Amino acid sequence: MWKIGFSLAAALIASSTWAGGPEAPGKSCRLQSSEHRVPVLELYTSEGCSSCPPADRWLSGLPQRGISADTAVLLAFHVDYWNGLGWPDRFSNPAFSARQREVAAYASNGVVFTPQVVLDGRSLGVAYSLDTLTDRLARINREPAPASISANIVAVGKQLRVSGEVQVADRSARRDARAWIAVFEQGLSTRVRAGENAGRMLQHDFVVRELAGPFPVGADGHGRIDQIIPMRAEWADAQIGLAIFVQHRDDGGTLQAASSFPICGP
Repeated sequence: MWKIGFSLAAALIASSTWAGGPEAPGKSCRLQSSEHRVPVLELYTSEGCSSCPPADRWLSGLPQRGISADTAVLLAFHVDYWNGLGWPDRFSNPAFSARQREVAAYASNGVVFTPQVVLDGRSLGVAYSLDTLTDRLARINREPAPASISANIVAVGKQLRVSGEVQVADRSARRDARAWIAVFEQGLSTRVRAGENAGRMLQHDFVVRELAGPFPVGADGHGRIDQIIPMRAEWADAQIGLAIFVQHRDDGGTLQAASSFPICGP
């Protein structure tokens, strides 16, 4: 059962700097991470899970409650293991279920469940207090980032071209560091017609549509990111965001993360 409650208040502030590029033939911009550490907050969810809609609403409301992109990068991974129980989640991906199993190995003693919220490699559980969360985020944000992210994004036609680099300054963290690109979509909705949520209209934000990686980091702390991501026909360009993050392979801790919505937007 979902029991986490939050009541923050502030506006959404992008954690990265975007410089608008030429409008033709495409749009280009640059994503640069902050100097302080920004963690990743991951929600594992499913449209087939009756306990998940409150978690989805909670995630959607975090920007209006003060959790900005300069505080944490928010991502919702829809898993596929509920699909055989009455309703196939159109946003689900077996790769996201595999990621949750990997995350659960260090975040929740190997236990996989939905909804599950993981912050900086640790499960929040089902009764995480507002004071504890804000204190934890404040402490993380006060830390200097042990890694930096810099990338150029070019949107041409129905493709996103991401080219950049990560640099891990902390020598002790280089061996286990790896980078990811997540393309996410906002403002989604589904009328569920079967399963535990039959008859309900579900709303979703920060839904991961593509996850690229891992991109390795070398012994010198340098990692290259070069990826072409096709934009699917069903994606609404104005609702697409992009995140890049660097995590520890063994414990899921975030070395650095940056995101912005919309891609190359104003």
